Amino acid sequence: MTAGPVEVHLDDESRGLVRVGTLHPSFAGRVLASSSFQYDSDYLASPGAFAISPDLPLVSGRIWTPESHSLPGALEDASPDEWGRRLIEANHGALRRQDPAAPALRGAWDHLLGVSDAARMGALRFRLPGAEEWSSSDTGVANVHEIERILRVAARYEADDASEEDVAYLSGIATSPGGARPKANVLRADGRLALAKLPHSKDEGLDVERWEAVVLVLAERIGLRTPAWTLLRASAEKSVLLLDRFDRTAAGGRRAYLSAASALEIGANDLGRYSYEQFSDVLADLSADPRTDLREMFTRIALTVLVNNVDDHWRNHGFLRQDGGWRLAPLFDVNASTSTGVVHSRPISDRDDPRHRDLGELLATADAYRLTRPDAARIVRETAEQVREWEAVAIELGLPVGERRRMARAFDADRISRALTIG
Repeated sequence: MTAGPVEVHLDDESRGLVRVGTLHPSFAGRVLASSSFQYDSDYLASPGAFAISPDLPLVSGRIWTPESHSLPGALEDASPDEWGRRLIEANHGALRRQDPAAPALRGAWDHLLGVSDAARMGALRFRLPGAEEWSSSDTGVANVHEIERILRVAARYEADDASEEDVAYLSGIATSPGGARPKANVLRADGRLALAKLPHSKDEGLDVERWEAVVLVLAERIGLRTPAWTLLRASAEKSVLLLDRFDRTAAGGRRAYLSAASALEIGANDLGRYSYEQFSDVLADLSADPRTDLREMFTRIALTVLVNNVDDHWRNHGFLRQDGGWRLAPLFDVNASTSTGVVHSRPISDRDDPRHRDLGELLATADAYRLTRPDAARIVRETAEQVREWEAVAIELGLPVGERRRMARAFDADRISRALTIG
């Protein structure tokens, strides 16, 4: 992969393919230390031009990343997750064993350019200056009918028993988008791009993907926006969760995406900063329909607390470009958890203890979401009314009694009861 500048193109459904600028890397040895971005003058002058990231305002001249960032926010969002980075590194290691003269991996730079162009999150695409082919255009997605092979290969990889062919296969289909769990990009029978979330070797007897589907059902019944999804059986005890990619249209077009971390302009080392109340200010400024999105966000926080979703870092929230502005993306990666006292959960406000999040504190911040206190209390009660039906949903989805007993602590009955009477 190149160590020089790359062209950055936007292939958003609303305006078609357009070159937006050039990204320049700056290395400290073999590590990407920083980068700079410069918008093309033609893009700046075009009708409807928008900043692709809050830290890249529409100005001429180079914009450098701050000290704590190696890439601008939107470019970080186009990079692989932990699972994808490991696959890129493993595949690169195999290539260097075959060809010792191949250049060493350059960290975040090669991670960014190593993501499959076909499956990269959002609408940004990259290529060398003057080139016709997109970066990593030779990799992409599998057919959904390959799911059994994907499961076998992923299991061998997790067990450190994968061949170089296995690693090359996974690195082609499984480097985007976010999260640390095993996953792959697949095409459904109708051609829609979907994310297949796979069982993990450390799931300790839980069908984690099916439990995520339980929360998706609850979210849908509450009225929250979710991706279309399907459950497949991986084995008698485990499942694959297929989620339609919400950054793709039904016709296969791309939608620009921005994570909440990028909206907040925080780097990978700062994902624990900021409360939901502080995020509401950013959401209100960024959203093209702040009243609707703030209400949606308030309801999501109530659900997050009631199912004890502790992994709610700022890359698990995001925005899509639509209707001439940014809108809150559908809910994703919300999982019920039996863990308690988790300090890396998002606090509701600067008065809240993230280890013991309090829905009363959420109610106290209602005005930040442009809600009256009575409206906010009603939303919490209605959310609790759906969440208390969690076991019925789990039974509908075929989860066994042993797993339901283990997961009951996530859906704390006392917490739900208090929410049902909040006012």
